[in-house]
Amino acid sequence: MRYSASNGLLWLFIYFILALIPMGIALVGDIPELRSFWIEFGVALGFVGLSVFALQFLFSGRFKQIAPVFGNDNILNFHRQIGIVAFLLILAHPVTLLIADPSFISYFDPTDNFFRAVALSFVTAAIFLITVTSIWRINFGLQYEHWRMIHGLLALAIVFIGTVHAIQVGHYLEPLWKKIAVGVLMASMMYLVVHTRFVRPWLNRKKPYRITSVTEELGDSWTINLEPIYHERMKFKPGQFAWITIGPTPFSLQQHPFTFSSSPRSDLISFTAKGDGDFTVRWKQFEVGTHAYLEGPFGSFVPEPDANLFLIMGGIGITPAMSMLRTMCIDKDPRKAVLIYANESYDDITFRDELDEMAQKIDLEIVHVLDKPDDDWEGEEGLITKELLKKYFPENPHEFMYFLCGPAPMMDMAGIALHDLGIAWNYIYMERFQIV
Repeated sequence: MRYSASNGLLWLFIYFILALIPMGIALVGDIPELRSFWIEFGVALGFVGLSVFALQFLFSGRFKQIAPVFGNDNILNFHRQIGIVAFLLILAHPVTLLIADPSFISYFDPTDNFFRAVALSFVTAAIFLITVTSIWRINFGLQYEHWRMIHGLLALAIVFIGTVHAIQVGHYLEPLWKKIAVGVLMASMMYLVVHTRFVRPWLNRKKPYRITSVTEELGDSWTINLEPIYHERMKFKPGQFAWITIGPTPFSLQQHPFTFSSSPRSDLISFTAKGDGDFTVRWKQFEVGTHAYLEGPFGSFVPEPDANLFLIMGGIGITPAMSMLRTMCIDKDPRKAVLIYANESYDDITFRDELDEMAQKIDLEIVHVLDKPDDDWEGEEGLITKELLKKYFPENPHEFMYFLCGPAPMMDMAGIALHDLGIAWNYIYMERFQIV
């Protein structure tokens, strides 16, 4: 599915309406006498901030009905950016009220109401903690599994306490039906976390896979091959990804997203990763027969059947391109494909030999770009730049779809370069998995 401005405007409108529903409930029917502008403005910030934060559970990239419209990369970036907006809105709520009327400090006074003061103080600390650990997780050396647990628990606590606080204050939610309406709305958002962390694994427990082999690849990378155990293999499209859990049960904090490196035409499912993360460094130690569980497929990083492919890949970001190119080889696909593949050195080119073989079978042009080449290297070197892309740019650029996957600096540079070369944003697809 190609991106479109109409889809973007539609979803932004839907998001805007959803974010205003709690405040709309508060303003329906008889409302109390208005106080000063800044007090009412501060209350409005609280309603909208709570709603925006709760919507993070919905617009998180884990729902197939949403992600295909924009792609997982855009959804996750939206999730991160709107999280900062929610942080500012929630923080501005008490700050505005305290400036307008310092007597509101009593809400944080344990001698006035101990449990309320503790709860609101906790939320204040939690909103800082969830934001800081999300932005600077790697800097803090926080493992992904631990961050994921902290992130989920803090998010649930913030929404739960915020909802209870709004209902207890009750200035705009005095009628019982308003309390019930807001409570049900927030509870439905919180259930999405419960569904993702518990219901989905429970439903997935009867669809295990087992590792049939672990293969070492160039570039300190490893491929794990999986086969289903007494059930049909997951169906997916080239370029999509799944969440993987390795071990005897799907109920685990160790759940990570990886792109399929195999073709959907293959009997086995394959994933390839570089062994430099908390999780992927253990791939070479996985034993044949070890169980695994998959959730998916997800993502819209998928070529349309009538489009040629311009692939800009870096390092292990080659995996979605491998799924696409392997499928083209199996299908004897006549389409044109151009692969700009950046690596540090010649020995780091994962799937190097197989790519050369594929170039003999399909209409595939491969351009290797090495950052630190040997002295006898005669190909492209350095970084992917606008000038380099222009050198290999197709004569009919609007007959191509453009796929970028790799390190964030490379993707940002290449994305801007493609735009400067006249490629519309809805023809450029990006995928990055910085959360792992």
